[in-house]
Amino acid sequence: MNEIPIAQKNVSSFNKKAIKIIAILFAIGIIVGVILSILFVNEANKIIEEINDNPFSQYIGGGAPFDVHLLTASEIILPAIGVIIVCISMFLLIGLIIIYVKIALKTKSNYIVGLLFFLAPLLVQSIFSITALRSLFTSSVIPFGHIRESIGFGFGGFGGILAVLSLFEIIGLSILLYLSTE
Repeated sequence: MNEIPIAQKNVSSFNKKAIKIIAILFAIGIIVGVILSILFVNEANKIIEEINDNPFSQYIGGGAPFDVHLLTASEIILPAIGVIIVCISMFLLIGLIIIYVKIALKTKSNYIVGLLFFLAPLLVQSIFSITALRSLFTSSVIPFGHIRESIGFGFGGFGGILAVLSLFEIIGLSILLYLSTE
């Protein structure tokens, strides 16, 4: 019997293009996050130095000493990680927006335009999250522990919550980007 061979297409189990795009966006997010963290630490230390130079900053609440010191490595590690995480999320959003703009221009699909309207506010939210994290770099020098932990990176603090939310956003955006490039 003569059997006609069936032409089989090699199907890769992974979308290498999507993985490459995600890896590049992660790398860009990490680099930008590190650069922003360095800038934010320098800015926070400058503010702390200005507080130390002010003779009235030594006393708060009726003469209690206010010990303000420059940020140490242990005090900046969590805020820096938070900024890096939000930057990764932001660059994944930018990548998705670029992909969907290209698709929308080709297909003129209302659904894709709707996705763009969905992603744009998320990008704005990421920018505001970075701005919020920027202000939290000085939270570690606040003298009152409960306030410092609730607005900083302690358990349940505002900075920690922003970072965890951005981690979940990274997972979702990575899946969406992977599926969008197939």
